[in-house]
Amino acid sequence: MNNILYLRYAVEVEKTGSITKAAENMFMGQPHLSKAIKELEDSLGMTIFNRTSRGVVPTKRGAEFLNYARNIIRQIDEMEAMYKSPEQTRGRLDISVPRASYIAYAFSQYVSQLQDAGHLALNYRETNSVRAIRGIAEGVNNLAIIRYQDIHEKYFINALKERDIEHKTVFEFEYMVMMSNKHPLAEKSELSGEELRQYTEIVYGDSTIPELPISQIKGANTECGCGGRIEVYDRASRMEILCSNPQTFMWVSPMPEDMTYMTGLLLKKCSNSRKKYKDVLIYRRGYRLNKDEQDFCQKLYAVIKRLPGIQG
Repeated sequence: MNNILYLRYAVEVEKTGSITKAAENMFMGQPHLSKAIKELEDSLGMTIFNRTSRGVVPTKRGAEFLNYARNIIRQIDEMEAMYKSPEQTRGRLDISVPRASYIAYAFSQYVSQLQDAGHLALNYRETNSVRAIRGIAEGVNNLAIIRYQDIHEKYFINALKERDIEHKTVFEFEYMVMMSNKHPLAEKSELSGEELRQYTEIVYGDSTIPELPISQIKGANTECGCGGRIEVYDRASRMEILCSNPQTFMWVSPMPEDMTYMTGLLLKKCSNSRKKYKDVLIYRRGYRLNKDEQDFCQKLYAVIKRLPGIQG
């Protein structure tokens, strides 16, 4: 258990007199905060707060504990402010994202500017949209990017609204086909679903939203053709398979051209692909992005402007 974090939780609950309000102030979900307070009480073997119809109030022993907690937090804050230089405060980013090469590229660009920034505290998680939303709602991280097809937008917008999460579209696109430069179709400028049916499709095995399966493309059958299907769980695996097996392909979001040159892979448009996808930035309502989060987003927008087919 993060003892200091749990102390901060308890002090905020006392300050507001409400777990719901405290959760809002700390940009986290109310159930997650309630669970944290219960775990803290269980670890101490005492009840810190009495729950009443008008909110929560400290017990006698709880008030004594909270007094100590406030002093500990103040001393820790003073110590950190005393010994932490401005340079050491840079490089603090915790974000969950879909498996997208253009986002990973933007992250690497962001990291490159921090090489001389001293201590880094970075967390970059590639996961599906449902887990990313849960992470924001439960206070695991402050910032995330989710991906969904436009036909699923109502579901995701409602899910975000229910969890008091704000959202902002950062990129809207159609999937492209990624394949080896040795693929039999590599010389064609534009592909069709009929042509792709005979080749093996690579898909992410734990995606909660379809990655535009070949069966949904006009002219393709429901069995993904005779080529079959390979499920992977990380971007490194897909790159290795695509490079080593010229009979495979994968649907991907657009990526910077220099990334494909380095890997020996190609991006192709498909004449049958007309489904729209969105990558959406999400964060708890009222949350203000810190300097590092803002810098990362600036890198992300700069990379998006360089993607194939993007104007301006």
